[in-house]
Amino acid sequence: MIIHAHNLAKHFGDNSVLRGLDLKIPHGGIHGLLGRNGVGKSTLLGLIAGQIKPSSGELTVFGETPFDRASVMDRVVYAGIDVPYPGFWTISDLLSAAGSRYPRWGRAYANTLLTEFGFSNRLSTQYKDLSRGERSMIGIVIGLAAGSELTLLDEPYVGLDVHNRQVFYHHLLEAAATGDRTFLLATHHIEESSKVLDSFAILGRTGAIDQHYQVDNLADGYVIATAPNLPELPGMLARRKESGTTRALVPREIAFGLAPSVRTQIAELDDVIVALLEES
Repeated sequence: MIIHAHNLAKHFGDNSVLRGLDLKIPHGGIHGLLGRNGVGKSTLLGLIAGQIKPSSGELTVFGETPFDRASVMDRVVYAGIDVPYPGFWTISDLLSAAGSRYPRWGRAYANTLLTEFGFSNRLSTQYKDLSRGERSMIGIVIGLAAGSELTLLDEPYVGLDVHNRQVFYHHLLEAAATGDRTFLLATHHIEESSKVLDSFAILGRTGAIDQHYQVDNLADGYVIATAPNLPELPGMLARRKESGTTRALVPREIAFGLAPSVRTQIAELDDVIVALLEES
């Protein structure tokens, strides 16, 4: 496992952010860290990146404790809209710093990404003058072009339009296909991102991982059931009653035994992930 956490906890004063957290991320692929705003996703990424010291518990990255350890941190890039780059730095300054920081930095690849995101003629723009969407794009450029074995991306979709999201997905999938990189994406935006994930973990409001799911065939295990009065059923998710109709996700094996009056339809992966997130 590239990342292994057991009973991990992080407190800031009296504020307990993470507690009793267990997580295993294997080598390779694209993995999601999903959760509502404020549950501690960024804190967990900071711990994995070696930027924050755990309060208790176990955490290893590449088999070593990551905090302030160069042998780990040189193999990890942590990028995202809230990474505190100096506001007066230009885009060119950021790229130069990244080139010095990351041993596998690819400047030619960074230039390709900058061109596709529309930044090739804006290298003198200061970071403080970028919009949130533009900061997201610069974070993506640094995260992908760093070439690091472990890439941590914190809310990489913020402010991106459809075109730029597609640019990101295209290059993310290409980078993951090489097999020598592992990606962990923290987000509360489920739409579209679910289509690129190999697995995802849900960080619940308790500060622990509720469950870790493999994406393959996950949606096949559920159907959407709709009826005037749908009773509580084992494994049911996202049960809602509106205008005299009850709608819920129901495990497929249970759906076969429902009354003929219950209408069922195929569940999409997004439906299942959103429902699981609501339960967290």
